[in-house]
Amino acid sequence: MSEATRKLVLEAAEELGFEPNRLARALATARSQTIGVVVHDVSDPYFAEIVRGLEDVAGASQYALFVSSSDRELDKEVAVLRAFVASQVDAIVLVASGMVGPEYLSAVSEVLGRFESLGGVVVSTSETSYPAPRVVFDNAGATRTMVEHLVELGHRQIAYLDGPEELQVCERRLAGFKAALDTHGIPFDPKLVEPGGFSIEGGARACARLIEKARPTAILAANDLMAIGALETLGERGIRVPEDVSVAGFDDIEFAAHAAVPLTTVRVPLAELGRLGARLALDLLEGRPPATLPSAESELVVRKSTARVSA
Repeated sequence: MSEATRKLVLEAAEELGFEPNRLARALATARSQTIGVVVHDVSDPYFAEIVRGLEDVAGASQYALFVSSSDRELDKEVAVLRAFVASQVDAIVLVASGMVGPEYLSAVSEVLGRFESLGGVVVSTSETSYPAPRVVFDNAGATRTMVEHLVELGHRQIAYLDGPEELQVCERRLAGFKAALDTHGIPFDPKLVEPGGFSIEGGARACARLIEKARPTAILAANDLMAIGALETLGERGIRVPEDVSVAGFDDIEFAAHAAVPLTTVRVPLAELGRLGARLALDLLEGRPPATLPSAESELVVRKSTARVSA
């Protein structure tokens, strides 16, 4: 149409408050302009920041997001994926970590393989065994960076609060912890590892169990929520941070800087992970596969919760 006609149509649409029918557009273009996003828990600030980054880029390209929680349950994750496919999303972004073991790969491959065969795009921003293009982030390397920091402060009795053992991201972070200890000749002691479930409450309980059987000079948690829980338990027991024990986290969520003792942590560029994941999905949808997969770098953030070992 001519520019004059186009202008008249747009003016009329503005005056009438017209909203395009996405279903009709999907029928005409074979695109729904929607992206499905799988997280573990939409209320977790870790996932909220990543989704915000996804939304910034997807929204600028007129894509809407459908976000759903898997609650770290395989059956629920498969149900979520099937719902996304049934809703004819154009792409699926796996923000939630994959689970350990062949059962997970078999179950999600059945759904995602069919989705991709129909022209859908799958990308990941976390550890997963499903062979999807992934925004690269070195979880093991980031954990080694934090252990290096603690060792430089003189710590050799370093405890570890682990996340859910069924998650691949936890497997990678624990592997980084063990590798860093080995590099410095520090024996790995299973008694200094406690599961904390990636929550504040779980971190508090894990720390309580830990200090009943050992007195480490430093505690490294596999995420900031567990580290914050550890700070609460130590404060209740009259154990000073960092004078008596140093505490470190992982992720650098917004709460980390405002904890009872501002938390030393590894900064994961969460919003950037989301933005990179959205750009990767959009590039693949437009037939522009990147020459190299995008990557995000971690950063050590030193605050007041770690200090040199006292005499």
